[in-house]
Amino acid sequence: MQLERLGLDRIAVIDRHPYPAGGLLNDGKLNFDYRIGIDLDELQIDRDSAQCLMGEIRQVFIHFPKCQQVTFVDRNNKTMEALGNIAKEHNAQFIAPEQWHWGTDNGKSVVDYLRSHLKKTVFLLGTAVTSIVKHDDDTYHVSCSHHRKEVCHTAKVVLAAPGRSGAYWFRDVATKLHVRHNFGPIDVGIRLELNRKYYDAVTDIVYDPKFIFHTARHRDRVRTFCTNPGGRVRVEKYYNFKLVNGDALSDRKTENTNFALINTVHLTEPFSDTTEFGHMIAKQFFLLGGGRPIVQRVGDFREGRRSSSSTFDSATRHFGLCKATYKATPGDIALGLPARIIDNLWESLKKLDKIVPGILHPSTLLYAPEIKFFDTHFITNEDLETNVKGLFVAGDGTGKSRGIIGAGISGIIAARGIFKRYF
Repeated sequence: MQLERLGLDRIAVIDRHPYPAGGLLNDGKLNFDYRIGIDLDELQIDRDSAQCLMGEIRQVFIHFPKCQQVTFVDRNNKTMEALGNIAKEHNAQFIAPEQWHWGTDNGKSVVDYLRSHLKKTVFLLGTAVTSIVKHDDDTYHVSCSHHRKEVCHTAKVVLAAPGRSGAYWFRDVATKLHVRHNFGPIDVGIRLELNRKYYDAVTDIVYDPKFIFHTARHRDRVRTFCTNPGGRVRVEKYYNFKLVNGDALSDRKTENTNFALINTVHLTEPFSDTTEFGHMIAKQFFLLGGGRPIVQRVGDFREGRRSSSSTFDSATRHFGLCKATYKATPGDIALGLPARIIDNLWESLKKLDKIVPGILHPSTLLYAPEIKFFDTHFITNEDLETNVKGLFVAGDGTGKSRGIIGAGISGIIAARGIFKRYF
């Protein structure tokens, strides 16, 4: 959209999905706060610039009819202030940004809405990029497969925005092009699902509350992420494993609320490949769960026992209060997650239960694994151009954002850089 506004009229969007995937793999949460979804230093911008870019994105999305504001920033809200104060007492940070939401069931509608703004862009859908080769004349040959037919496109500039699911693939492509990159941190953790009555007091005022913890034992960062009041637990399917996720529909609600609790993991020598580290954890759960993620009741976790099908909904153990919205394999999440991560998650959960009592009711469900793959970090200039001339990157899959708004900001920066340097 930004490239068209700047005057470019030869733009092609290539996506291996039959529909542009960005609007369909999430439930459309928009967080308008520079502390969420971006790293100012990474993007080489200041707070004012970030807020200005968010304002531009905001004007696009708020005119989508099904996008509704769900959290209003109110400095005089006593409940919001009290939550912040209680969080401080437990050495946690509470963030309540302006938030909008459209729901997973409106994913196609929002993609259609965004595409309606594009008059000159060509969409090559259901088209998988198989290779990107740079030639001596500084042009790129982008080889693609469409319905088993090989097609090659020539481009002066390439903007790579592979998303989380394409991050691993693009890293291999970038390596062949000699693009400089390294490994950033990865987020690994669980998704909680609980009876929504315990969290409604919070989500009624902040749709997707952000709690950030720094653990005492390991001094690691743990945060809540992607809260879905009245939502459901879903899975993300990858080539040889599955991950848990969550979403919410705009009209149909469940009796539960779910959210992720994720631990930021940094790796150094001799093994720094955080992507491979995450894949190893995911594959282990895939084996342990017989092809599905694992789920465990808090009541079982407290007692150091695995959950089993025979007692999973036990009334005697008060497990009936929260009915699972996804059929995962009952088991023991501690078998698949490293001990350090388990320590950090449990310490943070106990603090969160003091801030919002009821989180650790015996019926609460712990699903694993939840892993966010935005860890391959590409070294870029202020325009998000890599060391390879004419190759720009943006979005979660290249380590430049974490979420819709952050991806939008990185896209605008890259688009302006492309226009400034090449057109």
